[in-house]
Formats: sequence, C-alpha cells, structure tokens
Amino acid sequence: MPMKQITLNDVRTALYAMNIPAVRNFPEETLKNADFWVDLGMDEQKVIALMSNLEIEKHVMLPVNVVDSIRMKNSVSTLLCSANNRLIDLDEH
Repeated sequence: MPMKQITLNDVRTALYAMNIPAVRNFPEETLKNADFWVDLGMDEQKVIALMSNLEIEKHVMLPVNVVDSIRMKNSVSTLLCSANNRLIDLDEH
C-alpha cells in the first residue's frame, strides 16, 4: 500500500470547504505557489484550521514543524513539502 500524501487537490478541496473564495482564481501551478497570507487572504489561524481539516479528511497527523515551515515561507508548496516529508498515516498505527 503506497504511503499517504497530501495533494494539491486535497488542499484545494479543503480551501473550498473553508469558503476561501480566492482559491477559485488559481490554476494548479499558481495555487501551488500561492502565499496563504497575500494571495489567499488567510491568517495563521485559518492555515492551522486548514491543516486540521486535512488531517481529519486524510486520516493523517501532520508533523508539528509544518507550522514553523509555513511561518518561514507562507506558500501552499511549503505546506505540501513539509507535511508530506514526515506525514504520519493514522491507518497504519
């Protein structure tokens, strides 16, 4: 069984569910490079809610250092890279 990953489509779906209207304006590559603060109009609280929604939806636990990574570079690609780097699959535990 392949290891679970958070995909760009998962992030897009979670953003739609959170009613972040700016997500509609971004094609795939643009969304990947989007800044949560500037491009998507989110604050840290909303980004943490996004991460929580992804954990619930995918049944995974994201490493705690994801938030630190996002503070350094607030992009969707940073979230994907840091989350998938050490993602914990709760179905395996």
